[in-house]
Amino acid sequence: MSQVVKKKIGTIIDEDLLSGAKQRAALEKRALSSLIEDALVGYLDRRPGRDEAQRSLEKFASHGGILPREEIDEILEEDTLAP
Repeated sequence: MSQVVKKKIGTIIDEDLLSGAKQRAALEKRALSSLIEDALVGYLDRRPGRDEAQRSLEKFASHGGILPREEIDEILEEDTLAP
């Protein structure tokens, strides 16, 4: 079994965000570091552009397959990897 190496970090985050994270960790009876680790893993596991692709598909499908040219151009011009 391989050993997980952990490293202590320092960072600055929004006070309300930290407070909410601490409350959630307490509610779930777990360490704050574990909650933050899980959140980072979830974020890093997401595929870039997936949410935008899903939105585009839903927009296209909501028109019964007929999408105005302007909306097609708008979708094509979006930077799907932009934050």
